[in-house]
Amino acid sequence: MYVTSEPEDASRLYVVGKGGTIRLIKGGELQSAAFLDITADVYQSNDLKEERGLLGLAFHPQYASNGRFFVYYNTRSRTIALREFKRSESNPDQAVPQAGQEEQQRNTLFSFPVLVGNHNGGMLAFGPDGNLYVGVGDGGGSTSDPDPDNNGQNIEVKYAKILRVDVNNHPTAPAGNVPGGDPYVWDYGLRNPWRFSFDRCRGDLYIGDVGGRLFEEINIEPRGQGHKNYGWSVTEGGTCLQEDQATSCDSPTITPPVFAYDHDSGDGSVTGGYVYRGSRIPALRGKYLFGDFETDRVWMLTWKDGVATPRSSLSQDLGSENTIEGLASFGEDAAGELYIVSYGGGSIFRIDPE
Repeated sequence: MYVTSEPEDASRLYVVGKGGTIRLIKGGELQSAAFLDITADVYQSNDLKEERGLLGLAFHPQYASNGRFFVYYNTRSRTIALREFKRSESNPDQAVPQAGQEEQQRNTLFSFPVLVGNHNGGMLAFGPDGNLYVGVGDGGGSTSDPDPDNNGQNIEVKYAKILRVDVNNHPTAPAGNVPGGDPYVWDYGLRNPWRFSFDRCRGDLYIGDVGGRLFEEINIEPRGQGHKNYGWSVTEGGTCLQEDQATSCDSPTITPPVFAYDHDSGDGSVTGGYVYRGSRIPALRGKYLFGDFETDRVWMLTWKDGVATPRSSLSQDLGSENTIEGLASFGEDAAGELYIVSYGGGSIFRIDPE
């Protein structure tokens, strides 16, 4: 479902398995024992469009010294949980298991009910401010009845949001979140922010928001701004879906996407990626790579001075449509090099120079 590395060690890759394991690839070799195995507590659906399972992983910026990391998953008690774990002091290739319900509760930052089953979000990433950002979908529903509970425009709930959490002072919410609602809300009006990332050079936030009937969205937020309403379910891709009592389609509070694409060519589920900041492919530096789960196509665009260049295809160069079986995620290691996760094929691909 996802791949990442420790903040300071690109030689150690961690692969998130939907069923509840995190596997370690050290120096290019898959280790036999799982780094973390929480399958007993994870509720998994075999249908990716329901998403349910272990969905997100983020290492604390000071992981090398404190060993702290965070996971986001569906529990067997039908909740979504954000939970903290620690690396073993005696064996850095293993996490410390959490025994018993009391210890699990002590290490749970928050949990909330699963509503329908899809649109769970799941991305975790530390921002340039040192806080943990959490993507949560709107709770699910059909395309004919978008956001039936109007979670997108309700700042009092965690659904359909980017949340911002100070893991060093939890449960105290960090200053500067959206006032007047749930204390952890940073952005709202998102249908299912399946994958997002921070540009490690500039600190801007790039969000891939999975669409419903009409459009897939890329939303880009300048560093530190927050408080954005990305429109769901009043708008999708900048197109009016429905007026509601709180927000009209032409409301100045709505921030339209920087880029949106329709489903006419078979694409239908955006997978947000990363701005390339590695050293192996200089021509890609500063380019934002993203793709689509349905077709396995990969594109890039550049965002500068508030304007996005037209997207260009990388699918042929990468051979992505012939090698990937469900583009579940991109990944970035500590050196800024990028990876692609193939859900159906169970493979991890690194993007290398020709």
